[in-house]
This record gives sequence, C-alpha cells and structure tokens, in this order.
Amino acid sequence: MMSARRRPNPRAIKLHRNYTVDEAARVVGVCRGTVRRWIRNGLPALSDRRPILILGGDLIDFLNNRSRPRFRCGLGELYCVKCRAPRTAAGGMADFIPLTPRVGNLQAICETCGTLMHRAVSHCQLKAFKPILDVSIREATPRIADFAFPPPPPNDHLDEETDGHRS
Repeated sequence: MMSARRRPNPRAIKLHRNYTVDEAARVVGVCRGTVRRWIRNGLPALSDRRPILILGGDLIDFLNNRSRPRFRCGLGELYCVKCRAPRTAAGGMADFIPLTPRVGNLQAICETCGTLMHRAVSHCQLKAFKPILDVSIREATPRIADFAFPPPPPNDHLDEETDGHRS
C-alpha cells in the first residue's frame, strides 16, 4: 500500500514484462483497487483470461499520459483550487498580507467561481503585479511573540492567605 500523496513511478516498470494487477500495484506503489480503476478508465489489459495481465509498455504509456502538466501562474494570475487552473482576480483587485520580511501572501477572489485564491509572492515580485492588479497592502496579523507582555505579578499574597487559614 502506498503512502498518501505519492505519485506512481513509471520508471520502476519494465517495458517488456507482463504484470498481474497485484504485481503492477506493488511495482508502481499503489493499491490493487487503484490499478483496477485504471483498467476501467482506459488502461489496456488482457482481460479475456484470469489473471488479468497488463503489458509493461501499456502501463508506462498510461501513467505518462495520465500525469497532467503543472500549471504555472502567469503575471497577474493566482491558482484557483476550485477551478484547478490559474485565474485572474475579480475586478483586478488583490490584497497583499506580509508573512515574513521577504515574502507575503497575495489574496484575490476568482473571477470565474468567486473562491478566495492565494499566491505566495516576494516583495520584489509584488512590484511587477502593481501595474496589472490594484494591490492593497494590509497589515500583517500580529504574532504572540510580537506582543510585549508585562512580567507576571509576583505571588506574594499567597503567604498572607495561608496564615489566615491555619487553625
């Protein structure tokens, strides 16, 4: 069984070998149910006899074609998780919230679905966004370490209270 969020490795598959569902799952590092789902979704398999056999070359091609290219956000775009694509900000407006002295979070609303989008941006990159987006810089949320707490009061009154309660 594979760990969460790990991608199947097509390089572990031998091109000229036939795999059963169990062997393919073990080699790629996924569950048997995942391989069966791949077969239902278009992975070519020799299913007229038992055990079902999968050709190594077909499995490699399926995994390589299945992986989608990562989206790169262009200038003025933020990645919308709901749409699963880079989108422009609604109304051309965004908020910048500093996280560290060098990096901050650019927040905007998706023009397509209305979901809040985020993008980590350095202060240097922020200058490039300003001609495209109306960026308002918000104040960073304070951290507990930033607060100046007064020292705790001494517990001198405890001695006085214990004297009065003795019998």
